[in-house]
Amino acid sequence: MAVDLGAYLNGLIGRPWERRGVHCWALVQQVQRDLFGREVPLGPLAVPARGKRRELFSINAEAVGWREVAAPVHGAVARMSRVGGNPADLEHAGVYLALDGGRVLHTDHPHGVVLDSLLELQKVRGWLPRWFVPLTD
Repeated sequence: MAVDLGAYLNGLIGRPWERRGVHCWALVQQVQRDLFGREVPLGPLAVPARGKRRELFSINAEAVGWREVAAPVHGAVARMSRVGGNPADLEHAGVYLALDGGRVLHTDHPHGVVLDSLLELQKVRGWLPRWFVPLTD
């Protein structure tokens, strides 16, 4: 069954971020499952402590069935570090959607679920993404 992307996104945009509910990794899991039919492991952001999230995010992507790519493609997972920080400190996540020149769907406090352009993601939110796709893609 095809998903109406506009209606799907409208149902998500503006939802509040929740540490034990709709946090960034839960959103990635939901979007990957609903739009791309992919199951993503429980993952790092189920663990609330920031240092522990960084440790879990540093796990080799290929070990869990994903690989890093140089440029985003529709459905790629964006794993992010802070602009100006250590690029290895991946601590946030979202999903790249090839809409309107490229957008990243993600959620964080205080803005909740948003669909940011790549420029907004970096200049306004302060996130620098790295792109990951399943090994089978």
